[in-house]
Amino acid sequence: MRLSGKGVDVSRYGVEASWRQTVRILVSVLLAWFVAAVFGLHETIWALITALIVTQSSIAQTITTARDQIVGTLIGAVVGTLAISLRLLLDQYWLPFWLALVPLAALAAWRPSLRFAGVTLMIVYLLPSTGNPFTPLTERLAAIFLGVLVSVAVSYVVFHADARRRAFLIAAQMFRHLNELLQAALLRSESWRQLEARGELCVPLLAQLNDCLVEARRERITDLERRHPVLVVLPSLMRRVMSDTMLIARAIEAGKDSKGFDGVHRLHGDFSHAYRSLAHRCEQHAAGKATGTPERPGRDDVLASLPDLGRNALPEMHFAVNLLVEDLRQAIDVLMSDPGSDVAQLRARLGE
Repeated sequence: MRLSGKGVDVSRYGVEASWRQTVRILVSVLLAWFVAAVFGLHETIWALITALIVTQSSIAQTITTARDQIVGTLIGAVVGTLAISLRLLLDQYWLPFWLALVPLAALAAWRPSLRFAGVTLMIVYLLPSTGNPFTPLTERLAAIFLGVLVSVAVSYVVFHADARRRAFLIAAQMFRHLNELLQAALLRSESWRQLEARGELCVPLLAQLNDCLVEARRERITDLERRHPVLVVLPSLMRRVMSDTMLIARAIEAGKDSKGFDGVHRLHGDFSHAYRSLAHRCEQHAAGKATGTPERPGRDDVLASLPDLGRNALPEMHFAVNLLVEDLRQAIDVLMSDPGSDVAQLRARLGE
């Protein structure tokens, strides 16, 4: 059975992610306002602003921003307390502020993630207050930490991105891109510059795939190796296939004037079937239909379709084709593996 068509429209994921993030930000800000009101904080605005800043589109990004916010806030709070104390001691307003800001500006230049220290200094020092100058400082800091906690909680609970689903959709998109690249190379319909440009389209996708793996580890308490073993080895698998595809494209380009490359165009149909079958399988994984339903096409069908270059081709072409065929076999074994396969078994199939 041969597959046709271009697969699912992965662009819908971006639209879905946008409205999810919109809801998460609104929930985070609303919840920060509610909790601050329950605790009777007078500086509620800082909880809302912090929730807006810290709530990111992924759990990993939210935790990173929350960490930067907490560390920066603590440093800024200490420096701000010293600046307020110096102001009371010297009866000077601007001199203590500039003395405190200079090291924090240098700190932000050295490590941009600590830029919140300077922001905290301005919040606790420059904004007007009445009575004891240390009382507003305490309330503002409490509001900031409240906003951080609320943002992290919302990121875990409210509409967090399904990293597993996104990862397999990205892998499917990569297989389809690589299929188009290899077809253009085998049929010699494009120049090397055009083929290289096609390959560059997969580089950011591979980076996104690695990000999805990091995100998936944070989405659940249970171990990812037990939950989604195929996902754990997916970035390594896609990196191999991408490298092999570019190797064949480069080999064909380098030997385009040699008669030993004349037969490679006959391979495009079989390779295309394998790539499209693997893309379809990734889409099944993304939809949660990779188990419990018949595989179409089946694993044996795809393995049988992998091409053989024959004996008349040049040795370098044999090497490149055999390398890709071997990694495609491993990809088929992994993506069309038995439901009970664990990470150790999958890594063994990849030779890791």
